[in-house]
Amino acid sequence: MDARPGPAESTLVEALHEHGQEHVLHRIDRLDAPARARLLAQLACLDLGRLREFRRLLDAPPSAPSGDDIRPAPVEVLPTNEAGREREAGIARLGLDALRADRVAALTVAGGQGTRLGYPHPKGLFPVSPVRGKSLFQWLGEKVLAARRRHGCGLPWLIMTSPDNDAETRGFFERNAFFGLGADTVHFFTQGVNPILSEDGRLLLADADRLLVGPDGHGGLFDALARSGLIEMLARSGRDLISCFQVDNPLMDVADPRFLGHHIRRGAGLSSKVLAKRSPDERLGLAVILDGRPAVVEYSDVPGDIAAARLPDGELRLRFGSIAAHVLSVPFVEDVARDERGLPWHVARKTYEVLDDEGRRTVRPGCVKFERFLFDALAFCRETAFVEVRRESQFAPVKNALGDDSPDSARRMMRSLWLEWLRSAGVRVPEQEAPPIEISPLYADSEEEFRLRMRPGRPPTFPLVLDA
Repeated sequence: MDARPGPAESTLVEALHEHGQEHVLHRIDRLDAPARARLLAQLACLDLGRLREFRRLLDAPPSAPSGDDIRPAPVEVLPTNEAGREREAGIARLGLDALRADRVAALTVAGGQGTRLGYPHPKGLFPVSPVRGKSLFQWLGEKVLAARRRHGCGLPWLIMTSPDNDAETRGFFERNAFFGLGADTVHFFTQGVNPILSEDGRLLLADADRLLVGPDGHGGLFDALARSGLIEMLARSGRDLISCFQVDNPLMDVADPRFLGHHIRRGAGLSSKVLAKRSPDERLGLAVILDGRPAVVEYSDVPGDIAAARLPDGELRLRFGSIAAHVLSVPFVEDVARDERGLPWHVARKTYEVLDDEGRRTVRPGCVKFERFLFDALAFCRETAFVEVRRESQFAPVKNALGDDSPDSARRMMRSLWLEWLRSAGVRVPEQEAPPIEISPLYADSEEEFRLRMRPGRPPTFPLVLDA
């Protein structure tokens, strides 16, 4: 076999040499033809201009906002009196009208694996419901289906995967008949990837025929939607609003009329759900005004003394944190996807298994991953809304194997919420802590809906499962 490089390969070798990355080809002659072709194809797809930008970022000094740069963002807080409740009900009617007019699509960010949970599959496959062990995908799918029935709308479900989990995610939906949603109403699209670099800016190999790459972050959503053609699909169908949320929050209201209403009332491009932080170090991005513009700033980027500052009444000065749930206007998504400036890149340092220069597998700390964050698109907004929601009914993240924000803590919150519903409906329940309960979103997805369906009577037996 002739192993001499052809013209295209020679050009690629020259480009890699120019950018100081020729080391990834040092062992290419030891690969068989298919493996050699795979590596060359991946290298040919590299955006070398972006790679140069990444290397500049490694040399840039870290920056953090000062107390003069940052102040609390205005937030649409939860009502505390009858006048406030009436106002919020009127705003929620705007969202209800949009849902009934079929203007809304749901979008789930689901590119991650369950690595931190010790689960070797896409996180959306993780069993989360307290009794039946329904997956996160099934639970959110039931919420989407319930919203369709409640509002008489199509509410298509867009799911952003990553190259690592796309095939397994699609196969899971196919094996489960799309959870009754209809295959033509669930639309998968894949976010982009970036090379992961060494601390000195060199490309790394995950295997002899494969670069080490990682997903480009939830901020990659804009480019990914544009590439997929889904923006055009939404525009053709008259849908101009996207309710966007993470896959790992089973309490999320996937089509929240009040949230949609605030976004519509403001004429916003991007809006965010927030809640009052429990403590300065709770791992939520802060809703702020930064240099005169609305922003969400990563908790790790705010100096500790600023994050911990309190008002005279004892409340945190920077009180509200984002729960990674947004409403996006479709024209705004188009504008961000077209904007040549793009969103800023964020740098994260992590440990990966890689091949060293001798072809030996080794664990390497300090590898550098580059991501974009969706909330950085706030910089492009003329209007936005930060909307406070109730933690107990909308935020039960599943991120850690144990402790806070774990499957156990999420299930406890789900059970506690349903106990609250039962008692509110006049149902006598035992005083034991969180008996086994599971109430499908297809039975009821809010306290008001539950009270319409459940009638007071003799105490239920446990485990209590109420399904469609």
